[in-house]
Amino acid sequence: MDQLFNNRETAVSVWVFIFICWAFSKKEIRESIKQVLVAFCHRAILTIFALMAGYVYLTVDFLSSTGLWDLEQLKNTIMWFIFVASVELFKANTIHEEKGYFKKSIKGHFKLLVILEFIVAFQSFSLVAELIIVPISTLAVLLLAFAEAKEEYKSVENLMTWMLSIFGIFMVFFALYFISISFDDFSQSKTLMNFSIPIILSIFLLPFIFIISIYMLYERILVRVNIYTEDRLYRLYAKLKGLIYFKRDYKSLNDWISFSCVSDFESRKTIDESIISFKNSADKRV
Repeated sequence: MDQLFNNRETAVSVWVFIFICWAFSKKEIRESIKQVLVAFCHRAILTIFALMAGYVYLTVDFLSSTGLWDLEQLKNTIMWFIFVASVELFKANTIHEEKGYFKKSIKGHFKLLVILEFIVAFQSFSLVAELIIVPISTLAVLLLAFAEAKEEYKSVENLMTWMLSIFGIFMVFFALYFISISFDDFSQSKTLMNFSIPIILSIFLLPFIFIISIYMLYERILVRVNIYTEDRLYRLYAKLKGLIYFKRDYKSLNDWISFSCVSDFESRKTIDESIISFKNSADKRV
């Protein structure tokens, strides 16, 4: 029977455990973790995560029916959900705000997949070697991420990029060497699945992330209607009327709510008049 975790996964687990023990030994970090957990347990966040988990389950069920997924991929799927899907979900609310988001997202997504593939799919070294490689490579990635955010550290960014490129080339050649001497093992469906499943799951996840991003965008805009009236029926009517009238023009919808005042939400008639007034005002500006 194949071991459940390879040496690289074991090394990652060991260092994560050490880091967690260190983090919980610091009072200020414990308090920060507590605040993060409380925020994460908000009903809205849990609901979205539950929806994503359900979507991934349906995706896995479909892949299983086509023979592209089996139970041996459960570990890799869980790791992908935690380290890739969850990260993309937390970034969903910036899709419509950040210029060139999809290009940056695909680039970042690719980096996450490369890291995941490195952990679960590449042939690993001995446990002692992996215990040395994992923290060094992690530190290099963190330094690169920090340097990319600071223009004054451009030289550090170039150095880290060069070092990681050399390391990546070495790993590719090592993997090719492993394939050349153990092609029968590599060509087994399990090994091919280890490479392909995270990529396939990420492709299937994109529509869900996009839909969630749209929901977050409109929810963030429409929630401000609640400021203008406490009447639940008027709140619902104003939101539906705004969605129907402005359709996909979320910027105008946002401007209308900003343009409005409390008196605009005293009845259905005043809500309708507010939209018409905003339209006329916008037409004059054009």
